[in-house]
Order: sequence, then C-alpha cells, then structure tokens
Amino acid sequence: MQTQTLFTGKFSEFIGELINETKAKKFRVGFIKKNGEYRVGHFDLKYRSKWKQDDGTIIKRKGKKRTTDPNKYLLAHDLKKGQPRNINYDTMKWISVGKKVFIINDLLNNDTLRISTLHKVKFTDLKKLINGKLTQ
Repeated sequence: MQTQTLFTGKFSEFIGELINETKAKKFRVGFIKKNGEYRVGHFDLKYRSKWKQDDGTIIKRKGKKRTTDPNKYLLAHDLKKGQPRNINYDTMKWISVGKKVFIINDLLNNDTLRISTLHKVKFTDLKKLINGKLTQ
C-alpha cells in the first residue's frame, strides 16, 4: 500500500472534495456506529426534501436547519435504507469514491488538531473492507 499526502486542512473539506471530483457522486463508507457496530453503507450527497421508505410511506423534511456540526458529521443519504444519515468523521475507517479506495488511519485526533494518513488500496480489496477483514 502506498501512503499519500493528499490534503492539508479540514478533514471534512477533503472528504467533500474527494466526493465531488467524481462523476458518479455515489460513495461507500465503512465506519463505526455510535453503539460500536461496524457499518458499511452506500451513500450520496443529494439533498432530498422527501423520500419513499421501504413500506411505501413518503417522508418529508420539515424545513428545520441542520442540527449537527458539518465539520464533525457528513450528512449523506443512505441509498439502501432510503434515509439521511449523519456519519461521524472521527469514526470513518475507509471511503470508496469511484474506483479509488482509501483507508483512514488517525495518528492524532483531538478537538483542535487531526492528523490522519490515507492509504490508497486496490479496488479489488473493497470486498474485504466491506466484510471488515482488511487490515494493514
């Protein structure tokens, strides 16, 4: 695996640029949920004012402002579950955008500073990441 310095600055801005540079605008993320479970999801950043759930009911946004900090959480629409999700940047383990897959390792992560390394891995290793079996 090769380590690359791709971005210096806010991690949230880097992730946003990484997603926006692809044509597809869809991405996968592996992260740790609040309850400690490992979760993988297929997302996009498209804003939806209403969406259809699995049971056929339609949910509408109430027009309220976002309540989470955009520097700490990625607000994305889960394409499988059909609902918006807040993904904590601190618990992201990897991200796949287009044909690029990056493993995220935090060297330092506190309130004022975050230093992370991103290891670019082969796209063929994506299946191992989804199953939680790829380690460095």
